[in-house]
Amino acid sequence: MLKSKHLIYPTIFVLCLSLVGCAAMQRKFARRKKEKEEKHAPIIVKTFDYSKDLRVDELYKRHFLFWQSWHSELIDRMDSSYKKRSECYAHIISSLSEMNKYLNATKANELDSFMTELGAIDSDIREKKLSKSAKNRMKRVLRHTKREIDREFSYSKVKEFLELRVK
Repeated sequence: MLKSKHLIYPTIFVLCLSLVGCAAMQRKFARRKKEKEEKHAPIIVKTFDYSKDLRVDELYKRHFLFWQSWHSELIDRMDSSYKKRSECYAHIISSLSEMNKYLNATKANELDSFMTELGAIDSDIREKKLSKSAKNRMKRVLRHTKREIDREFSYSKVKEFLELRVK
């Protein structure tokens, strides 16, 4: 009798649990059909067309700062690899040409003269191995042009010459 009592209660418990528990578990983990989403009103994003004429000052300042940092980087990196030198040089020229876009014709011609001065050392910058004298000569040219451009083309000096020129 004792054995049967020990067997009957657990089996009744397991049977009750399986009958009651399975349906609840099945409902809990059964996938529900997706309800159709209500159509929401379309989102309206309002964009503003900022005219370049209004931001010429900002753009000139930005490219001037880019030029300053890349020019300083090139002067500091003259002893490093030719890839780094040529990358810095390319960024310098692109920043100067962007600055040139925002200057009127007379001031742009002045900047062009500095760009041609930098263009004279283009082939030397891209050489893999440079002698000490070539490095020193290029550093001297770079320092000179940096001083001159800093002095002549800082924002305070050119703000009355700024305009949007399309080439």
